[in-house]
Amino acid sequence: MHQAVPKTDAPTDVLDRFASATPELARLRALRPELIELEQRAYEVLFPVRTGPGPATGSGPATGPGPATGLGPATGLGPATGLGPATGLGPATGLGPATGLGPATGLGPATGLGLATGLGLATGPGPATGLGLATGSGPATGLGLATGSGSATGSGSATGSGPATSARTVPGTVTDTGVSVAERAAAALAVAVEHRRAPAVGHYRALLDTATGETATADRIIARAPLDGDTATAATAAKATAATTTATGAATPGRIAAAVAHARLLTHTPARGGLDALRAAGFTDPQIVTVSQTVAFVNHQMQLAAGLALLATGDSGTGTDPGAPSTTVAGGPRYTTDVLTWRPAIRPLAPGELSEEHRAALAGKARVDTPYFRTLGHDLGILAVRTAIDLAAFTAEGGLPRAERELAATAVSLYNGCVYCASVHARLTARLHGDPAPVRRFLAYGSTAVLGRRWKLITRLATGLAPVPATAAEADVEALRELGLTELALVDLVHCAAFFGWANRLMLSLGSVEGEDQEHEGRQATE
Repeated sequence: MHQAVPKTDAPTDVLDRFASATPELARLRALRPELIELEQRAYEVLFPVRTGPGPATGSGPATGPGPATGLGPATGLGPATGLGPATGLGPATGLGPATGLGPATGLGPATGLGLATGLGLATGPGPATGLGLATGSGPATGLGLATGSGSATGSGSATGSGPATSARTVPGTVTDTGVSVAERAAAALAVAVEHRRAPAVGHYRALLDTATGETATADRIIARAPLDGDTATAATAAKATAATTTATGAATPGRIAAAVAHARLLTHTPARGGLDALRAAGFTDPQIVTVSQTVAFVNHQMQLAAGLALLATGDSGTGTDPGAPSTTVAGGPRYTTDVLTWRPAIRPLAPGELSEEHRAALAGKARVDTPYFRTLGHDLGILAVRTAIDLAAFTAEGGLPRAERELAATAVSLYNGCVYCASVHARLTARLHGDPAPVRRFLAYGSTAVLGRRWKLITRLATGLAPVPATAAEADVEALRELGLTELALVDLVHCAAFFGWANRLMLSLGSVEGEDQEHEGRQATE
């Protein structure tokens, strides 16, 4: 079932909160305005809030006093202590820094959390149609990307004049696969805790507390304590419970435990991501796609917030030592520019099962023909927005040259161990750059490869956004500014690197390589 999420003129922008909103942050984000709306829309699609028997509305706690303040970065990776209850309409305020390893104490439930308005079902002209492709010589409708005279290419990539977007229509449906808001919020909270993103921890715990009607689950997630008893692990709890959500949409403890375990695994070791705990807890194939999309998206959110905050303030907000050595990546013989084959771990939709909405969301025949994108088709709503974010980040006119956007994707893929993604984006980088030699050296030797200074610094910043939490520092940004990178180019670099915190985790959790990313094969290697 698909429920349209119409555009709002003043959306609750959670990414601003997570990046500690400042005027400079707003200025930088406004350089790519289409991505502001698309990032928020992705959040709204993945975190709908039910207000009774009607359709999903809103997207979590409504705005009001603003983001949580006084939230220092976590130290020792411990949970927050002494957190007071959330008041008003925003996340909790006055939260002190997270310290220690004990469970959170004094955590009262969020109160007065109103639902965001204006985010329910579309009325009047009907729901958003998603990625309508531009035709003829007129402008693109929906979020179809204009190519040349305005007609869309078969691959879905923009060429010529760049993306043309409608003033009112954006992709956005809530696909009800049966994953509850509690399960999504629990997974998101686990991700935020690992990234030490204090405003996001406050936000997602408020969402979870509201969804479950209690605070103990969030307390235990923040404390990294077992969710089903003092001795049970999340995987054991999932196998013991092995139950689905109830008819009212409430999540069972076993399903929440499995979602949290999957979130932690996919956050820290995406190359080892598996689906056994989710299957044991009763998650269906479409539900597994939704949970993986949720976890991967929130990782992307956290890395994007860190990168944008770093550009705006010189501080990523993760609490990492800015004087520590830069994060590096290791290449090796398994990384190649050869064409590899990705095999899904769950059944992809067959071509005949794809609706016209699916085909529009996939934005081109190349994606329709690949099992990876048809696997993502189990959750059409987030697929449509994700495709739009992909195209907006990688093909928008101006800013960072396209080859260097693909280079950033390659660097993050090396860090996360996504052999398939690295192969695709290394090929694109080589083709766009015109010389495959430095790309092959990067795949073989990673951060020690002989590259030009510009490429060295681009890969250093991209790689620094990939760890959990991010380790990129102000010096990484300043070095690129000294080389002449514009603010728009830096914003592009951050968006492209953060997007691969999302892409790699989907590719690695939902399948494996044979012979390893149909991810973005559909993007044409043209400028």
